[in-house]
Amino acid sequence: MRGSAILVCSVLALGCGAKTGLKIPDTESDASMPEDLGPDLAPPDLGQDLGEECVPFRAEARLAALDIFLAMDVSGSMEQPTASGATKFEAITRAIDGFVSSPDSEGIGVDLTFFPFIDEDIPENCTSDLDCRGDPEGCATPDVCLPSGDAFCFADSDCGTPGDRCQPLGICGGFDPNLCLNIGDTCPDGSRCRDYGICLGRTSCNVANYMRPAVPLGLLPGVASSVVTALESSSLEGGTPTLPALTGILSRARDWSVDNPGSKVISILATDGFPESCDPAVDLLEDDPSVGIVAPAAVARDAAADGIETYVIGVFGPDEEMEARANLSTLAMAGGTEEALVVTTDDAVTEMLLAILDDLRSSVRTCVYAIPAAGVLPDPTTLQVRIIPPDGMPIELERVSGPMACDPMLGGFFFEGDLDPGDRPGFIELCPATCNITAASDDFVVEMEAGCDD
Repeated sequence: MRGSAILVCSVLALGCGAKTGLKIPDTESDASMPEDLGPDLAPPDLGQDLGEECVPFRAEARLAALDIFLAMDVSGSMEQPTASGATKFEAITRAIDGFVSSPDSEGIGVDLTFFPFIDEDIPENCTSDLDCRGDPEGCATPDVCLPSGDAFCFADSDCGTPGDRCQPLGICGGFDPNLCLNIGDTCPDGSRCRDYGICLGRTSCNVANYMRPAVPLGLLPGVASSVVTALESSSLEGGTPTLPALTGILSRARDWSVDNPGSKVISILATDGFPESCDPAVDLLEDDPSVGIVAPAAVARDAAADGIETYVIGVFGPDEEMEARANLSTLAMAGGTEEALVVTTDDAVTEMLLAILDDLRSSVRTCVYAIPAAGVLPDPTTLQVRIIPPDGMPIELERVSGPMACDPMLGGFFFEGDLDPGDRPGFIELCPATCNITAASDDFVVEMEAGCDD
């Protein structure tokens, strides 16, 4: 019955919902150069109009800027309590507050988008399509298959258990979806058991609505107060339109990355449920959360091919943890990251989420380096990268095809995303084994060099 309970929550939208400290570097103008470089290898004059001209360079690299596009779930289920007594949303807000307010986050760019977007012109409650004021999606009023009670339905044909019939289903008042079978009877909370539905179109499926952030991209700490204020003033309502929300933020993240090639741009999806609306593949009576993962995963996969990774953070009840980890990890891995980061409401949610965000900041801001040169890199495969220890010989790094090709002992570096001929990548990422070396001491230098064919 648990899966069906999740389903009716998503249909009725009763609060179930979707079930590194450096400033941005001026890499060209402030790059250092070893004393033994000849004039032919000097960094270019940034004032010249380079066009497609090949410009050789050799210079010390700087850690790339980090810009985060955060998609925050504000569905009704975020009102559910955690073990600390705070709601899910309050616990997550406190973690984000701690992250954006930390001195270690100075210089990080943050962009905040909420989902779902609620169309205030469409009423929330309804008993028929007429109540929804022209909403083409209409009013959803599911019933239940009895006597088994193992599925929701709109007609007898929706009931798969022999002998079951689709019987009227009501709901009691309050946040938690206390289902009732006898319309008109008094509920345990004193409210009346009533037939109930919601106008499906109130939760917007329009991608354009998710292209408008609540807080546009800005640098920390300057934008920190705007992020916290936006979170604290949010209203919690509706279901989980993950597909249009992720499509919207990844589109904006991709555009920003193109215009800012020296920045490491990532997206973070923070949710407490599974995708269950605004996806034609997901039927209203769908009880398999994996069905709603397919389309968002495809969107995340396309963005990862362009170098925009998607991290997924989930907060779920203990009984949903395994299912959440499996399904959301499919989405995270499609987005080029490892398994989803899932905590339960029995955990210390704020503390665990803050630790996750801190680890994420540290890993991205210690391993990703901007390429310190203007102009066009004639062939990305000619880029040479080396680390120079304070005492010892430089260590030349091997370029590998991607993170999965990193040797656990030898390390190396890679470009993120697919590169077309003539593209100039904005940054490289060190393999974990190499990153561990450079992160161990500030005395290690990462140097890059590229020449021209002639």
